[in-house]
Order: sequence, then C-alpha cells, then structure tokens
Amino acid sequence: MTLMMTMDRRRAGVFVGLGLLAGVAIWPAPQPTAQGGFTHKMTKITNTIYRADAAGSPGMNSTSWVFVNDVDVLATDSEGSPASAKSLVAGIATVTNKPLRYLVDTHFHFDHAYGNAGLPPSVQVIGSDFTRRALLGPEARQGVTFKSFVEPMAGRDAALRTQVAAETDPQRQAKLQAQLSAQEATTAVYAGNFPLQPPTLTVSTSTSIWSGAKEFRIMFVGRAHTAGDVIVYVPSERVVATGDIVFKSIVGWQGDAFPNEHPATLEAVKKLDIETLLPGHGDHVTGRANIDTVLGNMQAYLREQWRQAAEAKKQGASPEEAQKRLDLSKFRDAYGDGVTPSIGGIRRIYDIIDNRVAQ
Repeated sequence: MTLMMTMDRRRAGVFVGLGLLAGVAIWPAPQPTAQGGFTHKMTKITNTIYRADAAGSPGMNSTSWVFVNDVDVLATDSEGSPASAKSLVAGIATVTNKPLRYLVDTHFHFDHAYGNAGLPPSVQVIGSDFTRRALLGPEARQGVTFKSFVEPMAGRDAALRTQVAAETDPQRQAKLQAQLSAQEATTAVYAGNFPLQPPTLTVSTSTSIWSGAKEFRIMFVGRAHTAGDVIVYVPSERVVATGDIVFKSIVGWQGDAFPNEHPATLEAVKKLDIETLLPGHGDHVTGRANIDTVLGNMQAYLREQWRQAAEAKKQGASPEEAQKRLDLSKFRDAYGDGVTPSIGGIRRIYDIIDNRVAQ
C-alpha cells in the first residue's frame, strides 16, 4: 500500500503497518455539518444494510455496517473517536427514524471501538470478553497497536507544518493546510486520557440478538486479527460482518494478531451460508465465488508469510532481516504494494514462536 491511492484505500492503508508508510499519512479534512458536528456517508447495499463511512470526523476510522430492522438498528464498530460515533449516529438518522439499539465492537483496536463513549446511553454495546478486558486494561493505551500508530503522529504533524510553511503556491498550500488540520485533529483525539467505554454485554463463543424475527448471531470463531475478534452473522440475509478478520485488498496490521491461527478462523467463516461479506475496512464482497477467493487469498498469504518468517528465524535472522528476505510477490495481484508485512507483524510471529505471547 502506498499513499498514491484513492482516499478510501489510503485511509484503510494506514493499518497495513507503519513500515509501509514513507512520508506523511493523510486523512480527509474534517467536513462539519451546519450544526457543527459530522455525519457519516451512508451507502445502501441492500434494502436493509448500509455501509457507513466517516465523512472527515477526527480519528482513525474503520468501516461501519448498519442493519435497519423492523423496529430498531444494529451497527458494527463505533470507530476511532467519540466524534466519529456521534457522526455514525447522525448518519443513521439520515436513512431511518428507527433507533440505534445495538453496537457490536468487532474487536478492541482504536479505529473500531474508541468511539463507544460517544454513543447514546440507550445503545447496548456488545463485544467479546477479550475486547472488554482490553478496553479496561493497559492494552488500550499502552499496547503495541496503539503505540505503533499514535506515537509517530506528532512527528508527521511537524513534518506537514514544515511543508505548509515552505509551500509558495496558494492552492497547494491550502490543500496541505486542510490535511494538517485533519491530522492535528486526529492527534488531539488520542492525546491524554481520552474516554473509553467497554462492551457491557460480552460474548465467549456465541450469542444471538433478535430483532423481531431476524437473528443476529454474534460469534467468536477463533483468534485472528486480535485475541477477541467477533463476527456478526445474519442467517436470514446470508450476510456476515467480519471486522478485521477479513481484509479485502490489503494485508492488514498484525502487531497483536495470531497469524498462525488466523487461517483456521477464516475457515470457520467459510463454513457459513453467506452471499455477502462485510469487512472491517472497505467495500463489501458479494457472491460465494468472490467471497471464497477473498478468504482463500488471506489464508494462503498468512500461511506463506508464517512459513517464510519461521524459516528465517530458524536461520538466525533478526525480524528486520526476515522482513527483507520475505518474498510474497505472488500475492501482489491481491494486495498490491502492501504485500510485505510490517516489521510489527514479523516481530509478532517471532514472539509467538518463542512463547512470549499470552495463550
């Protein structure tokens, strides 16, 4: 993944890994409404499902999926800040007058669950046992994922300020200034003791939420992107929202993942009767053949990455040396320039092999 992508892919590409982001990371400039807030862009997928994308609200944000039911609404992921969660609620209000009743945290990462505190108190927040523990404990603010993405922000802000000051073309300077404003707003979100709200209803293996006759099956099917990913399976609509268990066109951050277990977790997703897959970043996937291709690509990539990294470790290579040795170019058609895993992902593999990861 490079920075020469569309804004949608560029935003998702931030999560491939810091080692792939040479230069300044770019977020869309905030686009406040007339009321001073933000409103998510809502894209209709089916008669009952919408894709919700942050329209510039500060924070690093995932893709939320919104299910409009007979009397209420269920959504996935409150995204990267309380402002983003409020923007999501505002976006939902543009397509239905039914209340948001349930919000499912697919996992604890800050681009998915750090908006919880901005939700109305009437919303039931659901997640895995692990997600609750992570959001209540030191992992949330001191863990490898948060530190790896947040600590470099101040440096990127400073670099962009220098660019703004040096730019002589008024139009280019205005664009850079808009980018700087967006970056500084995001940096401010994660500074200090930002508010966190864990799920108050937790899932160990599986539970069902019913909205009328429609079942939402919230399932933990194995460790993958984190130790506590959950999926939302809707049997009546043959659809599953996977969070970051599935990435469609990028490799994804693996700093606290379980790449050795991830392929088996994807196999559990494969066994579901689905015709639509809703990933944690980017657009949906429709059709069983396309879904199987996306899942199969991820499984093959993860297995080959693990094999090569483990072999490099066996030969005494450092994680940095291993990263340079890895040849995953055969997956370039699926994952583009982001095919090489971040150094954080390689270190994670080494830690798992050395039993330095809590089991």
